[in-house]
Amino acid sequence: MANSEPNTQSAVDAAGQPLPLVVDLDGTLVYSDLLWECVALLLKRRPHLLLLMPFWLLFHGRAGLKRRVAERAGLDPSHIVFNRDLMEFLAAERARGRMLVLATAADEKLAEAVAARTGLFHRVHGSSDGRNLKGKSKADLLRATYGEGCFEYAGNSIFDLPIWKIAAAAYVVGPERTARRAASVTELRRHFLREGGGLACWSRAIRVHHWSKNLLMAVPLVLAHRVSWETVLPTLAGMLLFGLGSSGVYVLNDLLDLHSDRAHPWKNQRPFASGELSIASGIFTCLLLLGGAFGVGALLLGTSFAWVLACYLAMAITYSMWLKTIAIFDVFVLTSFYAFRLFAGAVITETPLSQWFLGFSLFFFLSLSMAKRYSELLHAAELAESGASGRSYRASDRDLLMVIGIASCFAAIVILSLYVHSAEVTQLYARPQILFLLCPLVLYWTCRIWLKAHRGELDSDPITVAIRDPLSYGVAAASVAVMLLATGGVSL
Repeated sequence: MANSEPNTQSAVDAAGQPLPLVVDLDGTLVYSDLLWECVALLLKRRPHLLLLMPFWLLFHGRAGLKRRVAERAGLDPSHIVFNRDLMEFLAAERARGRMLVLATAADEKLAEAVAARTGLFHRVHGSSDGRNLKGKSKADLLRATYGEGCFEYAGNSIFDLPIWKIAAAAYVVGPERTARRAASVTELRRHFLREGGGLACWSRAIRVHHWSKNLLMAVPLVLAHRVSWETVLPTLAGMLLFGLGSSGVYVLNDLLDLHSDRAHPWKNQRPFASGELSIASGIFTCLLLLGGAFGVGALLLGTSFAWVLACYLAMAITYSMWLKTIAIFDVFVLTSFYAFRLFAGAVITETPLSQWFLGFSLFFFLSLSMAKRYSELLHAAELAESGASGRSYRASDRDLLMVIGIASCFAAIVILSLYVHSAEVTQLYARPQILFLLCPLVLYWTCRIWLKAHRGELDSDPITVAIRDPLSYGVAAASVAVMLLATGGVSL
């Protein structure tokens, strides 16, 4: 985040002391909104209480809603992402004797806890029952307490304009347009530039790169030799819808893991955990993606596909909210997500799936899921030991996961070797014996994934890593060549 240099020194009062600097909390001192931080915690811990929020708002007003949400969420200020550049500036201002005041629309008790965490502020003003300290309400309180033109104010949005109008100067956290608005009503003392999340940020949030997993939906067509425009087009539509639905689940998962991700060595850079995207926008996007995927899927591809997608989404949501905390079982659930894609592809084009292929898929994807969990434990061992990882594993479980994962890898290869000699294969391939070459190729690729995991080089989902790995494309090309040779379409 780039900052503009101060235009002048802060103004002083009649006694020659710097004017008090009043600082907003949500979006200014911290990158997020504390009300929505509390909502995310309730969504994870006590989701049934979210149903009471409309009634709290109706009977107790905005301030009463914030108080009741904050009391039930139990937000730990140490899990909040602070604006480091602003914090450094405030620390320097306090060191030279300036009075710092935290004034926020967030719940007053929660604001006091945040102020205590920073150790920077002399006074705190926040929302309490009967008073929502935002916009004009905050301006009136500051005018009555400090006097018009007798304080400077740091804020981040157009809701702060009534306060900037009566402040001696403005400090702005946000984009250029907000700084221009503030400068139109008072002197702009300093601008802490912060742009909102763009397309690239949203692409990371909804995990567009994970849509590559939906290529599995085309596998039934390829194995059954039924590739045609009549089957490919609906399959492509299904891939898109599965991508949208899974993206909605990824957003939900990030919101549920918001606070544990912030303590993780690489997950803390995710858009919601880092504060690049707001929690409110994440909740809206999640609902839009989930509802849109299911509705359009039922309309375009029929009820059978819609049921498979609905079951996948229900399982994925249950996993995000609960199942991922059950050790070992969570990995089997991850494996089922790959199976759902295979079933969806088969349902769209009414292509039967071989029992041999289903058995191979179970062990193959179980191995990859174990590698993912092993890698997470390797990189975040301290987080796992502290119980703050959101999972039920210990660092010492890594060796067991590796044993299960590698054993699953070899079980998949055994099933593949039996499959290539089955009667089903001989009906589809002129030279089925050549398919046996797939076994060393798949075994090599899977063992290489485990080698990366063991070396600490597997920093995300194995399929995602494979997309960035040139050697994986070589293995894929060799596998396609083997299948072409087996069909008899290509001569040796």
